[in-house]
Amino acid sequence: MPLHGRVLIEASAGTGKTWNIGVLYLRLLLERGLRVEQILVTTFTDAAAQELRERLRRRLVEAERLLEAAARDVTSADPLESWLAALCPDADSVRLALRRIQLARSDLDRAPVSTIHALCQRIQRDYPLESGAAFADDQLFDEQQLMRECVEDFWRRRYLAGAVDPREAELLLKDGPEGLLRDLGGLANSVDARIEAGGLTELDHALATLRGDDSIAELQRLAGDATLYKRANAALRSRLGEITQALRNGDEAQLAKSISDVFEPDKLLAQAAAGRAGELAAHPLIHALQTLRPLLGIRDILVRGEVLAAAAQTCRDEMPRRARQRQVLTFSMLIDAVYQRLCGDASDDLLADRLFEAFPVALIDEFQDTDQRQFAIFERIYRERGTLVMIGDPKQAIYSFRGGDIAAYLRAGEQAGQRFSLGTNHRSSRALVEALNAWYGHTEGGFGQPQIRYQPVEPAGKADEQPYTVDGQPVTLPLVIHPFRGDAVDVKSLGTLEALALDDCANRIAELLNDPRQAIGGRRLTPGDVAVLLSTNKQIVALRQRLVARGVPCVGSGRGNIFAGEVARELELVLYAVLHADDDQAVRGALATTLLGATLEQFHAWQAQAAAFERELERFEAWRALVRSRGVLALVGELLAARATALLMLPEGERVLTDLRHLGELLAAEEGARQGLDGLYAWLQEMRREGGDGDAEAADERQLRIESDARRVQLLTIHASKGLEFPIVFLPLAWRIGDRNGPRAPKLLRYHDADGQRCVDLGSAHFAGHRVRHFREELEERLRLLYVALTRAVHAVHVYWADRGLRPGDDAQAWAWAAIDLLLGQAQRKLELPEGEASLAAMATALGGMQLAAPFADIYTRYRPPVEAPAPRATQAPLPQLRPFQWLHSFSGLTRHAATLIEDSGSADETGAEEPAIEVGDDTEDGRLLALYPLRGPRFGDAVHQVFELAQPGPLWPDQRQLLHRQLGAQAVAAPHLAHEEALERVGRMIDRARQADLGDGLRLLDLAPDQRIAEFEFQFPVWQVPLAPLRRLCAAHGHAEAIPASLDATTLNGMLTGFVDLIFARDGRFHVLDYKTNWLGARLRDYQGDSLAAAMTVHHYPLQALLYTVALHRYLRQRMDGYTAERHLGESWYLFVRALGLAPGLGVWRRRWPAALVEALDDAFAGAQEAAA
Repeated sequence: MPLHGRVLIEASAGTGKTWNIGVLYLRLLLERGLRVEQILVTTFTDAAAQELRERLRRRLVEAERLLEAAARDVTSADPLESWLAALCPDADSVRLALRRIQLARSDLDRAPVSTIHALCQRIQRDYPLESGAAFADDQLFDEQQLMRECVEDFWRRRYLAGAVDPREAELLLKDGPEGLLRDLGGLANSVDARIEAGGLTELDHALATLRGDDSIAELQRLAGDATLYKRANAALRSRLGEITQALRNGDEAQLAKSISDVFEPDKLLAQAAAGRAGELAAHPLIHALQTLRPLLGIRDILVRGEVLAAAAQTCRDEMPRRARQRQVLTFSMLIDAVYQRLCGDASDDLLADRLFEAFPVALIDEFQDTDQRQFAIFERIYRERGTLVMIGDPKQAIYSFRGGDIAAYLRAGEQAGQRFSLGTNHRSSRALVEALNAWYGHTEGGFGQPQIRYQPVEPAGKADEQPYTVDGQPVTLPLVIHPFRGDAVDVKSLGTLEALALDDCANRIAELLNDPRQAIGGRRLTPGDVAVLLSTNKQIVALRQRLVARGVPCVGSGRGNIFAGEVARELELVLYAVLHADDDQAVRGALATTLLGATLEQFHAWQAQAAAFERELERFEAWRALVRSRGVLALVGELLAARATALLMLPEGERVLTDLRHLGELLAAEEGARQGLDGLYAWLQEMRREGGDGDAEAADERQLRIESDARRVQLLTIHASKGLEFPIVFLPLAWRIGDRNGPRAPKLLRYHDADGQRCVDLGSAHFAGHRVRHFREELEERLRLLYVALTRAVHAVHVYWADRGLRPGDDAQAWAWAAIDLLLGQAQRKLELPEGEASLAAMATALGGMQLAAPFADIYTRYRPPVEAPAPRATQAPLPQLRPFQWLHSFSGLTRHAATLIEDSGSADETGAEEPAIEVGDDTEDGRLLALYPLRGPRFGDAVHQVFELAQPGPLWPDQRQLLHRQLGAQAVAAPHLAHEEALERVGRMIDRARQADLGDGLRLLDLAPDQRIAEFEFQFPVWQVPLAPLRRLCAAHGHAEAIPASLDATTLNGMLTGFVDLIFARDGRFHVLDYKTNWLGARLRDYQGDSLAAAMTVHHYPLQALLYTVALHRYLRQRMDGYTAERHLGESWYLFVRALGLAPGLGVWRRRWPAALVEALDDAFAGAQEAAA
């Protein structure tokens, strides 16, 4: 595939889409030499983006491994190797490719791999001037909450401020604003949709026309004029008479009944007398009746639609205005803001050009789930330039309810310069791939649209390396159809049929797991090999109950709400009892819950013995005190500790414990915003009453978590299963897939017009015609859902079909069809078989790879887990020899005569103990030193180090007072008898003096440019079995015996040596070590110079620290500088005792340049020990 231009890649299920994205990414890095920051990668969800980033990281690691192996002439069978070998034929090209890959790996966390929403947020943040974004508009706000506010305001204005239309009162008032919000819910994801309404206006206009006295008289004349009709008893004539009477009586129901199909143009003309047909057809009242006929049948929809349209327009106008006022954005507004800037009326090329410069290549994953605005953004950026690769599968476009628009994919396909498809299935077994190829190959494309057709794929055969077998024989008929007829079991209700299918599915799974002949890769089938895919969370709950009753371990991952569960209800009772611990009835109610598990015998005992029940009341009192002192999570912890064992004995015990932990975390997170336990209890009540809705940001937190899924049957919605795979898949309700709306007349219609524009009809005059399109598109999505479900399986898929006698007819019936009805019917017609269950066996034989399951059996099957033989006990192996313990060594640890995990920091400068007395003569005490005497201790040292690191150029006092305030406050530095402001000034002036002081040879801290220094230089290097005694002798040989104290002779370094150097700086071609010290050495100036300073350095073992820091710097420079030598490039160690800096020339400065030979010898000693250990 060329790496330029606009390309569309169709990636059918299981064909290695993500693997191929990784290869494309590698090609862009190696063939075009791009950096990761230049390759834009987007996908549909945050989780998918994170996974994609990790896959790209693994691909880079894999390519690096192959290139390193190629450099050593080591070959493998990896498919990437041949490409890399052709790309890198010689050693130089291998080295270049390795360098690019290593750079990409190090920078991958900065790579733009995200969702489209996150990309738009980045555009707003990084290009505020070009995108017209307000700098503060960076916070995302819950779209549902904004819509709720607008709907509630709309409701108040429409229904609380004046008279209410009786028709609206009848239909809407009973549900309140919550009902209106539910009806509007999907419009949040349809910002680019055209809203159509206005049918009620036409209905009212037609009724007004007909209700006038003149109109009634004219209708009566038309009914009485026999010369207008072929026959005197024409149906049209009698209907006109009924209509006239209904209009006189104001009987709208009778009017709707009387306007029958006789008013259809062809039937009307057939009843007219010769030569009078034109007169009847052109009559304005006849035309009004023809207009009225379809509208009266949907009067309630039109009334509701009028309100919905007005509310929707209010939301579209008000939500952006309110968001601007709060300086926030919603996800939809993010997309719309970038779209308007790039593609709106006021757009220009500036932003598009800047984005193209930043991202010359874009890889759009899951492209079938984008919408028209999102595609327009990429189209505008890339136009006829750069590289735009769109990867997706239109057969898996199943997220229209989230805003995905298949029309955007189809339009992109028409405009793509080149189209490719991935043709090898790496997921499923050969038998299953061929079975699906055969089935879809005998349909009319399989997806209801000519632009989307099933493409046969080749099996890679990977799944057959661990084959699915029965009694040792590979399964050759992996596509299993489970048919049943409603009338065969005397069932008409869909709900009852659903219950039958779920019962049978639970039994079949138990039978399958009980059968010892079932195996995958030679091991017996386990519950973890089975997944069941359903359409709704309600269906998951229903099947879960059936599986649990049969003893089948299962785990559900539907988006159930934690607050809607039984555990939340019981926890509410417990919290109420804790709040009202003196209320006997409240406490008894809490004790009766599963969470506390009191038995009937215990209740009898408490009834007989008041003292025993008094102890229970005291327990609840203690819990109330516990919540007040340690929070609600402590109470949940006690419940878990006391009841976990008993709860785990229940069939749903793990589910109960998972929910209880989850609820405890949610309550704890809310605790800070509530007034005590009363407020927390009220919040839990509110969440349970509202189902936890309204906060999109917290929706994922409130979703039911999955308990441990090890060795359990997986229960998922089809939408949640997309992108996953399972060895064996059951689809017990395939015959109901996607049937979301149910009735023939949904409250709103979604469809595309002839130009591909997405539309939402809330109640227009053309509602009936748009309903046909709506149901057709619903059916097309159900076909895509079925494809997703069928292609999740690796080895076998069990599909249930209820033959309800439906046969494809006109589009108005499309709501009743399941996708499988069409696929089976089309295959049977193509094979010239009668449609229906009776022909399934013949169809299965003709297609191959398909079989019919045995008929339903009313047998209750329990799962019997296989009894595993105890594993043979292994002979106890001898214990390994003791090895020296490895430590993380630091200077401060060494000088305490013990290896610890404490790293060196400013706190090591002062231990808080008094300095040893060092007598070197008498002198007068200095007032400036005495002024700093109250400020001492490890925390003071840490604060001063932070100020040195963070200070900006210029005076600290008073210009950078806030920095001093923050750092002293962060370390809780306080001086007795010294005001805070006075302390800040003394410290500020001390550091100002230190930064301005001449440290020697004209060096001042203020003069060090940012590119000449590294603050807080961290180092780590291994030291394996290095005794310090020989190193001390080595130092002595170079004239520095004091560098390593004799007290450390018995110490051996083993592990990692680590530390932080306060400052590394470059000057006059050399690199120097610098460390700040805040030690109090005394109040005399001579305490900070000459022999006194040297003695203080020795007492604190600072020469050892300086030497170790110098060795670390030596290693750093040697690895990074071409032509480095210690003699030429290694500078001095500078130790600055900041209390005295600037009080007199040279005061408080200790400096030493270590012999290069000593530094190199120490480095060799460390390295030699490491090599010996290796």
